[in-house]
Amino acid sequence: MLLRIILTIFLVVLANSRTFAEEAYLDNRSTADDLVRSLYNAVNHHDYARAFDYFATPPAKDFAAFQSGYEHTARVDVITGEVTGDGAAGSIYLSVPTAIKATDDKGTSRVFVGCYTIRQINGPIQEPPYRPLQIDKGTLKPAKPDDFNTYNLPKCDGAASEPDNALPTIEDAKARFIADQNVHCPKVQETRAGLNEPQVHKIKYAQTGANANDPLTEVELFSFVCMMAAYNENEVFYLSDSSGRELHLLSFAEPHLDLKYEDEESKRLKSMKVDGFTASIDLVNAEYDEKTNSISSFSKWRGIGDASSNGTWIFAGGQFVLKTYDVDPTYDEEQNSIAIFSNGQMVLK
Repeated sequence: MLLRIILTIFLVVLANSRTFAEEAYLDNRSTADDLVRSLYNAVNHHDYARAFDYFATPPAKDFAAFQSGYEHTARVDVITGEVTGDGAAGSIYLSVPTAIKATDDKGTSRVFVGCYTIRQINGPIQEPPYRPLQIDKGTLKPAKPDDFNTYNLPKCDGAASEPDNALPTIEDAKARFIADQNVHCPKVQETRAGLNEPQVHKIKYAQTGANANDPLTEVELFSFVCMMAAYNENEVFYLSDSSGRELHLLSFAEPHLDLKYEDEESKRLKSMKVDGFTASIDLVNAEYDEKTNSISSFSKWRGIGDASSNGTWIFAGGQFVLKTYDVDPTYDEEQNSIAIFSNGQMVLK
């Protein structure tokens, strides 16, 4: 009995040694299909830590679970097809048609066919440690043995193989912020250096005309500090659209005021009227409230805050709409705001 166990162990070691001898070590992230081949090369060499590291998001709850999934796998053969791509702000998603033939330790083989999505983060927006090509998602389904060939590989276009939660990432938002606001926002340099990370909020809502049973649409809101002064800081906001992939720089409606004072120190107001509207891409001392899905702003006209303006923009139908706007126009060392907008209605003409 002992001799049989020793012989079995020897045969397993011999088989593994033969696998290593037949297949050279491959660790190549130069192209998307090379990355997929490197994944299964790592599996064949039992380099499970290397295989695990190829994934941007772990495909198992932890490394131990990932490794145990290959406990009875003796070898995996892989075929890849034509790689296609789809760009987004800050990243490129590459789709790799893939067929694998997995052979277990009893010599039984099974074929799986599907698509891998590979993510490439644009190099110019990265800071150390550098993130090379990574596997974002893999979707392989059981197939017939005859499907292990290039002729039966699936079509994997970018839209079909993108992650189910294809919302923009922080890297996507940072790339847009850096590209758009390089001149306008001094804080861009900090973002480029890995500082000034955005605040991220997920918003779920029912689109106009949606039925009661339709799933809610989810978008993401990114808030960046644009600049800082002695008593104010300005923020800019990016919002993903209903498709989930595009990022849009938000602008906010604000009333333009015609102010006239009775004195040179602007302590006593003579008249104030709304003579139009402006659209601003940044808000002062802005905060997002997840309970009310609203952005509020409080702008001090000077440090003690006796003269100021503040507004609230409510998220409605996929956009932020001005709901309230108050102004304290006098530099009189007192807080005495005047309502301009209330509940979406003009109250000062």
